[in-house]
Amino acid sequence: MQDDILLSRNSFGQGSKEVQLSLKKDDKKKEITYKLDEQKLSAEEESKVYIQFFKKLKKIMMKNNTSLKQIQTPLNLLDTVDGYPFEITYELAEDGYIRLDGSINEEEQAKLKRGETYRTYIVVTARYGEYRKSKKYEIRIVPKKNISQTNVFYKIQQYLKKEEQENRYSRDIKIPSVYKDIEITKRQENQGGISGILILFVTVCIFIPLHNYLKLQEEGKKCQEQAERDFPVIVHLLTLYMGAGLSFFSAVKRISQNYQKQRELDDSKKYAFEKMMRMEQQMSNGVSQREACQDWGMQFRTDSYQKLSLILIQSFTKGGREAAMLMEAEEREAFHKRIDRAKKEGEEASTRLLFPMILLLCQVMLLVMYPALTRFQGF
Repeated sequence: MQDDILLSRNSFGQGSKEVQLSLKKDDKKKEITYKLDEQKLSAEEESKVYIQFFKKLKKIMMKNNTSLKQIQTPLNLLDTVDGYPFEITYELAEDGYIRLDGSINEEEQAKLKRGETYRTYIVVTARYGEYRKSKKYEIRIVPKKNISQTNVFYKIQQYLKKEEQENRYSRDIKIPSVYKDIEITKRQENQGGISGILILFVTVCIFIPLHNYLKLQEEGKKCQEQAERDFPVIVHLLTLYMGAGLSFFSAVKRISQNYQKQRELDDSKKYAFEKMMRMEQQMSNGVSQREACQDWGMQFRTDSYQKLSLILIQSFTKGGREAAMLMEAEEREAFHKRIDRAKKEGEEASTRLLFPMILLLCQVMLLVMYPALTRFQGF
């Protein structure tokens, strides 16, 4: 009786796994790599995982609030949740009451009267591979509570305010050192130097992270704009190579090699091509074309790259003829957008040149009028 070999998959969310196997027949031997996809969930298990996930996410979203139907302070909208492999996206209502960072429009919240609520919603979508689930949460925004009157020091503040008003004609005001079991002390006034240092320290601590954050935001924006400019070129190269008979992997490899040579010459990096090199490395390491292409499309915030990745994934399953037609249509659309973008950038450049031109005109007018002004004044 032959013994069976037990191979164990990775659990859900841990990714695929590679196992090295040795094959032997007579004197012939061969080593192969056997890929095991992660364990797939049954319908019942998938439903259970999503119930637990959305239950945990709801608690995280509430943050300092007691319920999503009693929202007074900002929400906590995370991209991921510990213990779950899902990528989370949020769809917000267009009323602008809640922003993508979870903050609340305080101006609109301040308009709410006591006892009033404003109803809005958030649609949460959890994605991981072929798994996808959306859930809609009803959000009720209520006015912020005025907790000052419940504060233990509220009454003494009111007492001090009354004393100040009643002694407006006196230079000095006497107040008790103890009022209803509350001790009152006067702080030293000559604390300007220490306060200044403290303010400077706090300002520096706030400015440096803020500066780094804005710098990262600016770099991210530049990368996205550069990727948009390079999109027509990438579509054209993929259409050209795949139309010539190359496979998707060979086309990506050819584009990556040409870009790497160009980068060595002019020492310049392009965000979209760097991501394409990463996709080529993933496929070389054994990742399927479908997974690598889907991951590549999700690296960009623009719809154009995500649409292109879907067209390429469709070509893997349905064949190349229909995909070739879609690629050609996408190429034409991309170049039309490129022309429109060039026109827009040209118009913006001409607008930016108006201010320097006005300054030069003022200088020329001053040079022309100065001799006449000096003669008129009798100089």
